[in-house]
Amino acid sequence: MATESVHIEVQPLKVNLKSTFRHAGAERSEGDSVWIRASRGELSGYGEGCPRSYAAGDDLTSSVRWVSQTFSTAKHRLPNLDCVVSWMKDNGDLIDRYPSAWCALEMALLDLFSQEQGCSVEQLLGLGECKRQGRYTAVLGDDKKWKYATIVDQYLLRGFSDFKIKLNGDLDRDREKIAILNDLCVQYGVSNPRIRLDANNLWTGRVDAAIAHLKALSGQIMAVEEPVGSGDIAGLSRVSTTLGLPVIVDESLCTLADLESLGKQPGKFMANIKISRVGGIIRALGFIEALKKLGWPVIIGCHVGETSLLTRAALI
Repeated sequence: MATESVHIEVQPLKVNLKSTFRHAGAERSEGDSVWIRASRGELSGYGEGCPRSYAAGDDLTSSVRWVSQTFSTAKHRLPNLDCVVSWMKDNGDLIDRYPSAWCALEMALLDLFSQEQGCSVEQLLGLGECKRQGRYTAVLGDDKKWKYATIVDQYLLRGFSDFKIKLNGDLDRDREKIAILNDLCVQYGVSNPRIRLDANNLWTGRVDAAIAHLKALSGQIMAVEEPVGSGDIAGLSRVSTTLGLPVIVDESLCTLADLESLGKQPGKFMANIKISRVGGIIRALGFIEALKKLGWPVIIGCHVGETSLLTRAALI
């Protein structure tokens, strides 16, 4: 078991996106990540986290500073997986404050340790070998009509049948988005597309307005994500029970305490688990085990601007 210290380097990563992505909560034209390199000897592991103040309360500047001040010295030594797991158990509150930063650090360490042992991260964690594949959802942002239709066309051309539409809040515009998608699905012979809506907390403090808007939308919708304010558990429950529609929780599900509160509410729920938001791979796996016990469907989500590093982690 390795005991030598691991050298930690941290920096912000801002990569320009090919196009601007818009939704009710934010507009983004570049990535915004914590990037970490963990090295020992000739080997290096890399990790990434995406702080989002509107999602989990963390931001890029404080996340980079926390890692630099806490782990870039010999103050905290995390030389092997056992030490990482032990530190996590003792510092859950800190990880709740800096989930994306810890995600990046954990990923870098797992990458390094697996290289040192000559195995995959899955094997390192005792998971065996995964298939490393998934069923992907096409995400449709809040774009102008021509751009939106073009993007739908491109997704269908590539064989997508699962879609997530970012809502705008303007009823005519949201109806038009659903209609365009349904019309193009017919043209491409996609008979049963799976369509869900994402409001990104559009109706914070306005549960009645959320219900009225969603009722007025036509089409076969499988679920709606975060229609009201983040953490408004009673509001999420009311939307679900009133509409008879599953509600997907994203920003409202950051900790196991959030899950415990949601599990006591009436309604149908689905979980959108973003590895960066919940604080890394190990915590995400714990979330999924708890969700299985509740019988909730699980989506493995991502933040706009993530690199392939977090995509690889999601495949675990």
